[in-house]
Amino acid sequence: MKHGVRNSVKEFRKEKGITQDQLAESISVTRQTIIAIEKQRYEPSIGTAIKLANVLDCSLDKLFWIEGDV
Repeated sequence: MKHGVRNSVKEFRKEKGITQDQLAESISVTRQTIIAIEKQRYEPSIGTAIKLANVLDCSLDKLFWIEGDV
């Protein structure tokens, strides 16, 4: 089984009605970074993850989790 950090950034972003551009600007990253995170291609730093959780108004463990055996 593949292990790795998974996220629900896209779901929380859409629930809040925020565009990728708006989310990127609010945490000082590029839209491409948001796209990569949402497509599970990039694991953000802990600082970026905390910023995302704050903007999306959710806890880190709801936004990010480890898939597979740890």
